[in-house]
Amino acid sequence: MNEYAVLLEGFDHLSYPLGECEAKDKHSFSERKEKFVLHRVESKTIARMAIGACDWLSEHSCMPVGFVGDEKGETFVVCKTEGHCLDFGSMADEEKLEFSAAIVRRLASLHSQGFGCGGLSPEAVVFSANEARISNPARIFALTESDSLFYEAVATLRALGGSGLAKRKDLARLASVYVSASPVCRHGVVSHLSKKGQKGSAALLLSEHASRLLAYF
Repeated sequence: MNEYAVLLEGFDHLSYPLGECEAKDKHSFSERKEKFVLHRVESKTIARMAIGACDWLSEHSCMPVGFVGDEKGETFVVCKTEGHCLDFGSMADEEKLEFSAAIVRRLASLHSQGFGCGGLSPEAVVFSANEARISNPARIFALTESDSLFYEAVATLRALGGSGLAKRKDLARLASVYVSASPVCRHGVVSHLSKKGQKGSAALLLSEHASRLLAYF
């Protein structure tokens, strides 16, 4: 069972359902017609950081409203989730491409503001009003000089292609969405390619890198 719960003001009513359930990663529940999900994090410190940044995190992710700890010493961030996960088995190709582009735009938005997330996959986001938001806000971190925008973009395109949400032929179009999103995104790709001695279309080369990795998905 859970040993404690730390909740933001206005979410005290979650104490009872959190006390009754066994904390598990990605466990979801409803309370007062609102949906919530738990995400395992590495420590209380990370959980507190996510809660402290809830105002701006809500632009990019589900809103963190508290955290709980269980008797095993594990910590879980409690997130209010608005939206839905993808069930793209019956989607038309163009609709899949639209959702893929929304994921790429979310990554580009993070990068443009100086944040990273390790890359995104369809399973890592929820959709609301045609926008993709990261399900687990604790994945977001401030980028440093050693972090690579390029590899996060490659990982995202690879995940979209490997999951079947985007076809291999769509990756160049999605790469163009990323590169054209902001000067920050374009510079991140061009700078990496320049260091590797590669010249040509930034979007095309980005998509080619992702395509080569699909064989290892």
